[in-house]
Amino acid sequence: MIIEKIKPMVIKLCGDPEHRWWRLHIESVVKYSKLFAKKMNADEEILEVSAWLHDIQKIKGNRKLHHVNGAKEAEKILMKFGYPEDKIKQVKHCILTHSSDKNYPPESKEAIILHNADSLSHFDNSMPFAHWVYGLDKLSIENGRNVLIDKYKRDWNKLTLPEARKIAKPKYDAIKIVLKK
Repeated sequence: MIIEKIKPMVIKLCGDPEHRWWRLHIESVVKYSKLFAKKMNADEEILEVSAWLHDIQKIKGNRKLHHVNGAKEAEKILMKFGYPEDKIKQVKHCILTHSSDKNYPPESKEAIILHNADSLSHFDNSMPFAHWVYGLDKLSIENGRNVLIDKYKRDWNKLTLPEARKIAKPKYDAIKIVLKK
């Protein structure tokens, strides 16, 4: 099965102490993708593969256009493993459309689910974003706070599935209290 090949590869990439928090994010995206796949009768395999690979470029330190470059890299990885071309196309669409880039709106049920699962996972793992803003980007307290407020507002607005909003609402409210928005 393809997951047995992809999952260890991604986990290994996340093994570096500087990248371990990526594993928390990805596992959360996988969890929500599978949950919504069952509820919406979507292709669980496509979603799980997409969830494991959706931030492959970010894990490797390439933040710019990570969705575009990640879709291309996922294609190479999946071709190497002999994954069917029609499924590769679906995975690529999910990865390409999971971010907030208005040039690539999610069109399939699976892409909509990944788009929501990715944003929803951010409410589960707020500390990595604080680390990113303050530790990696070295922003001031006030600038970092503003970046985090904007980030969570965008994530909240990306949630189009009512159940995703229901899950995120208490977490979003708590984050706003902590950030004193």
